[in-house]
This record gives sequence, structure tokens and C-alpha cells, in this order.
Amino acid sequence: MSENLDSLPAPPWIVRPGARGWRCAPAPADVRDFHSSLPAYSPTPLTELPSLAVELGVGRVFVKDESSRLGLPAFKALGASWAVHRTLAERAASGEPHGPVTLVTATDGNHGRAVARTARLLGQRAHVFVPLGVHPEAVAAIVSEQATVTEVVGPYDEAVRLAAVAAAGPDAVLVQDTAWAGYERIPGWIVEGYSTLCAEIDEQLAAEGIVEGPDLVSIPVGVGSLAQAVITHYRSRPSGRAPALLSVEPQTAACVLESLTRGEPVSVTTGDTAMAGLNCGTPSSIAWPYLYGGLDAAVAIPDADSARAAVDLAALGVSSGPCGAATLAGLRAVLTGAGADERRTALALGPSSVVVLLSTEGTAANPHTADPPLPAFSGRQLMTPTPDPITVNGNRLWKSLMDLAEIGAYDDERTGLRGVDRLALTDVDAAGRRQVIAWMEEAGLAVRIDRMGNVYGRREGSDPAAAPVLTGSHIDSVATAGAFDGCLGVLGGIEVVRTLDERGVATRRPIEVGVFTEEEGVRFGTDMLGSAVAAGRLTLEHAHALTDRDGRTLGGELARTGFDGRTDARLAPPHAYVECHIEQGPVLAENDVEIGVVTGVQGISWQEITIHGRAAHAGTTPTHLRADAGLAAAQIIVHLRALVDSGEYGDLRATVGHLVVHPDLTNIVPARAELTVDLRNPDDAQMARAEEALAAFLRELEGSRPGLSLSTRRMARTAYVPFDDEVQRVIAQVADEHGLEHISLLSGAGHDAQEIAALCPTAMIFVRGEYDGISHNPREYSTPEVCAHGVDVLAGTLLRLAGQEAA
Repeated sequence: MSENLDSLPAPPWIVRPGARGWRCAPAPADVRDFHSSLPAYSPTPLTELPSLAVELGVGRVFVKDESSRLGLPAFKALGASWAVHRTLAERAASGEPHGPVTLVTATDGNHGRAVARTARLLGQRAHVFVPLGVHPEAVAAIVSEQATVTEVVGPYDEAVRLAAVAAAGPDAVLVQDTAWAGYERIPGWIVEGYSTLCAEIDEQLAAEGIVEGPDLVSIPVGVGSLAQAVITHYRSRPSGRAPALLSVEPQTAACVLESLTRGEPVSVTTGDTAMAGLNCGTPSSIAWPYLYGGLDAAVAIPDADSARAAVDLAALGVSSGPCGAATLAGLRAVLTGAGADERRTALALGPSSVVVLLSTEGTAANPHTADPPLPAFSGRQLMTPTPDPITVNGNRLWKSLMDLAEIGAYDDERTGLRGVDRLALTDVDAAGRRQVIAWMEEAGLAVRIDRMGNVYGRREGSDPAAAPVLTGSHIDSVATAGAFDGCLGVLGGIEVVRTLDERGVATRRPIEVGVFTEEEGVRFGTDMLGSAVAAGRLTLEHAHALTDRDGRTLGGELARTGFDGRTDARLAPPHAYVECHIEQGPVLAENDVEIGVVTGVQGISWQEITIHGRAAHAGTTPTHLRADAGLAAAQIIVHLRALVDSGEYGDLRATVGHLVVHPDLTNIVPARAELTVDLRNPDDAQMARAEEALAAFLRELEGSRPGLSLSTRRMARTAYVPFDDEVQRVIAQVADEHGLEHISLLSGAGHDAQEIAALCPTAMIFVRGEYDGISHNPREYSTPEVCAHGVDVLAGTLLRLAGQEAA
């Protein structure tokens, strides 16, 4: 059993005085009659556990053991069977065809299996959507009920959304145990089905001589449907005592506690938890009024407490999975540790009080892989051993990506998609930076901002004097961007820190997450600008003096947005730098792999060409007398393509991404044209030859027509940068340990990593993009699963590098 817990810290909890006076209508009386008519029905045990009463300082403790309910290892069969019964009866009464229907639902395990079992017994079909985190054995149990199972790469709420979409088809019905506006009747029937459990408790306590009922009921909550049923039962009774009702949920999915604290239903980001059936981020819309009105208190617990409670219940003869055992863990959290006396008084519990714990599932309902023996229960700060290889919370990472994508979001008319327009040091970029800084600080990082506006968040190591391992990227975008370019590297770095903290993992070296300024170069004309200054390739004075097309200087915009930091922009050499990034190309997709180990970045040459001609009337000026700047621009574009197609300059790529003519009027020959030329080449010698070939053509073009003159301005020039072999080897090794196929490839795009490579050993991790790897476009997309896998590799790589001694 548990040990002396008086010194434990207070748990996350809330108490709501007056809940016992709240009243509601009762559940229908015929629910119990329906269940009693089922061949497999019998009341589940209500087991008294005197040793728990002694431990908790109350009179009597009973556990309602739902480890076998209607042939299944959890209470969910009560709600599913009643809701399916009502659904089919209503369809028959309305004259719907008598053929089989597909019962569609989303589940963390137990509810889906109950719907599938009911469908099979009644000759119907079932389609069950399962989110991330559900054990393969639980999925196999649903499949064994002859259901179609779709595994969703996303959290529970996403599985619910997809189930609702699937249920919109013909001869399909959504049987979901959570409600939202417009979908409340069937969830209401599920809640009604749970009332049988409460009716049994009354009868069983009465047989023990406890006619007035319990003084407290401890209830596990996910979306709150079971809690709604329990509240309905005890807040609608015409006689008997009104017990205190306590909800218990995981700290990583405490949507009920958070909603009660705020006084309104809210969604929370869920994390990994062994309490899979409670891993829900949003309260049910029909449950919320009952939770808000009738719950006396709510508490959130860590997995370790639930796991220890399950072990203790097993020792007392009660088979309870993590969700069911949560009620004992929650009551322990409330009645022990700092502030226990005040919490006990708030719940009106004394030495003669009767407590009922709802153990909603047996161990078979929530299978888990074999773990090392649990340490003795030691309270809410207990950490489980670090898994190897380490994995991050993919759901939380994805939510961060999607939340950041809303800052600067726009509706793209051409594609009909949601894009991102977050140019460097605009107001929306500043808002995005502030959000990222808030996430850094929430993750415990110490944040600093340098004079280039580069942001760094530092997680200290056991050796603060050691050079840190740096990761990161950028969050500025082009004007027609997607949600992933740069952002995955920044938010992935923050997610790694969160994961290490949650697992109690310390590193010898500090880990830093960087956000570099103006990586895209589209506003101030120089790409990788922040990292180039940090690495010393460009001076701070040069960068601050750069202007955008409206004449605003970068230095002025740093001051205007509040990101003119005070620390030195020159970065002290890190121990190593690793950047995770969407590929922005088709190579990984063509090879059908998720992960790329990047060997280096090809050379990049940017220049701006201005062509001066002579404006003339479009109708009266003969062609041979024109100095047409627009025609000259077109000739440059065509010549660039000829250079590429010739094959004489290696793997050359050439792009004119910006072109304007002046005065830009229909009936005037252009007097001036401005265009940019982007050259890429993995071979520096071939790049130099291509640049000279272009320069020669420009000289020839300028002399080909009287009145035509050209000028060029170098915008950026970076050489081919090879990445460090040892860092590449670590990345590949970590990918192998995760069972992720990978290939080595060269980056076609420029990245901050190529600048930081001048300071320390550097490499990059690419993740696969969809739609031919399109980027700088609203169609840019990588799946939640692939993003999570890429950051898993990042986590393992940073962890290893941060444990290294000096070279």
C-alpha cells in the first residue's frame, strides 16, 4: 500500500461549493429493465476494501468493479448497447429500410469495442476510428468483433471528427460517446445507459445496510459522459444523502479541471498517458452543464499514481486498468499531502464516511507493454524510466504547428486552401515570435534575444560551461507559404525540450532552440540573414541598413516590433547544430521514405537586374526603333533556361521569381524592368561558370539595342556547404533505432544550417512532404505522423550530442 504521504505537494484540483444543492431530472426508468433483459446481464461486484478505508481515514471504501460487463472488460457496454438499441428502434419506427446499418464511432478502446460487439450481436456493421496511443492489442480486440478499424494519425478529437465525416454516408449512424452542438441525442442515450451502474450501487449499498447512499463517489472522466450519468443519478434523487462527487483525470488531458477552473468548456492539448480511455481534450457539450453544476471537485493525476493504484487494487483482488484505478489515485491525491485537511473538509468527509470508487475497466481493457517494475508510490512527481528510443508527443507538436499557422493565415483564392503570409519583422511575424517565446517559457527555457532579433531558448545542462547543442530554424515565411517551412524545426525543438522534461531526462550540455530572423530573404533581399550575422558572414551594420521595397530598414523594423535585443549577435560556437525541416522537394516521396539525412546545401546565387530602356507609344513607335525593357527581361529569362538545358553547367537550376515593368501600362513600351535571378548549383566551380555565362549575355544584350542599359546588384551568394559526417551518422543511427527508413540527400534549398555550419559540426533532418514536396505554397504539407517521426529523430540526436564530451 501507500506510504506516509503527508509531505506530498498539493495536487492540481478545484473545489466547487454548493454543487450538492444542484438538481436535475432523472434518467429514464426503463434503461435498467432493458439491460436486465440481455442474456449476459448481471450486476457487477461492489467490493469493500477495509484496508483502503484505514489508509484514507474514512469509514468504509467500496470499489464498483467493472472488469467484466456484458462480456466485455469495461463499463462502456452499458451505454453502447442502450444507444444502439434506441437508434435501431427509432429507425424502425420511422420506416427506415430494415437492412444492416454501419455504426460508426471513435474510441480510445473500450467504447469502440462495445459498439462493435453490439453491432455484431445485432447483425449490423461497425466502423471504428482509433487515435494515436491506443495499444495494438486494444485495436486487435475491436477487429475481433468483426469491425472495420481506421487508425488515425492524430489525437482523439481528430478521430471523432473523421468518424463524424464517415457517418455522413448512406446507411451509417454515428454512435459517439461525446456530444457537440448539433449532435447530442445519441450521446444522451449513451449517458442514460450508464445509469444502470448507479442503480446497482444503490441496491448493493442498501444490502450492506447503507440505505442513505455514499458520502463520496470518485469518478474517472474523459469527456465527462460517465460523470454526467453519475451526477444525474445523485442530483435527481428525491431522498437520501447528496454525496460529494469527485472527478479524476490525467494531468496530460485535464479538460474537465481546466474547464471548471475557467468557468466554460475549453479544449486542452492532450499528451501521452497510460489512461488511454481518459485521454480526451474537450468536454462533451451535453455533459458540461452537469459537470459545472453538479461536480463538487475535480483533480488531475500523473500516470505513475494511477499505475501504483492499479497494483494496489490487484493485491486486494480487484482487476483494474489505469483508467479504473485513477479513482483511487485521485482520492489519495485529495486526502493526503499538503492541504489535505482543507480538501477533506471541503468534501465533508470524516472518519465514518462511505466512499465509492468507480473502477471502470479491468486490466484486459487497456493492455500495455511490459514495463520495468514500478517504484514504490511516492506521489505526484514520480517519473517513469526514459524510453529508448525517445519519442515526442506528436499530437502536441501538430497542434503547435497548426496554432502557429493561424498567425498570418490567409485564404488563398487560387487554391482554395489556407495559406500563411508572415514576412519577416511584420506585425504578424512579431505576433508569431511572441507566441513561440511564450511556448519556450512555458517549457522552462531561458529566453534571450540578440541585436539581430534572433531568439534563443536555453535548457540548462549539468555542465553549464559546456558549449550547447543548438537546434532551430525560422518562422518568417514567403507571402504564399504553408505551415511547415522553418516552423517544424523551431516547434520541434521546443517539443523535444518538453519531452525531455516530462521524462526527467537531464543532459550534460545545455540544449538551445533558435529562431533566426529573415531566413526567407523576401522582405530585405538577403536570405539566411539572421544566421549569417550570427555566424559572422555578414556584419550587423550591413544587415541593419538593408531596406524593404517601402524603404523601411531592418534595424528600424527590429526596433518597431520590439525585437532589437541587447545580446551580441555573433554566436559563440555551439558544440553542434541540428535542424529538422520539411524537404521542400520530391526526393523522399519518390523513394517512399519518411526521413532524409542531409549531406549538405548547394550553392546559391541571388542577383537583381535592372534594365533601362525607353518608354514609347505602343501604336506609333515602330518595332525597330524601340528600346523595350520588357523584351530584354524576357530574353534574359529564356537565356537562363537555355543555360540549364545545355547541361554544360552541372546540376544548375535558374529561376526568375520577381519581375516588374514600368510604367506597367497597357499601351506603353516598358521603360524599365526589374527582375531577380536565383541560381542554384551543388558545384561551386560550375556555379561560377554559370554566373560568368549570364554576365556575358547581359553585356551582349546591353549592346544589342541603342538606348538599352543594364545594372546588376548582388543580393546573396553562398557556396556549397557540406555537412558533418559524424552528425549525419548520429541522425542515421537514431532513425534506425526508430525503425524509420532513410536516405542521404543534398538540400536544394538554403537553410540556416548552412550558415551555422561555419561555427560547428552541423547536419539536417528532412521529413517527407506530400504533393510532390511542393513548398512556398499553401499546398505545402507533411502528415502529423511524419512530422512526429522527424522530431523523434531530432530528439534522439540532440540527446546524444548533448551527452558528448568535448572533442
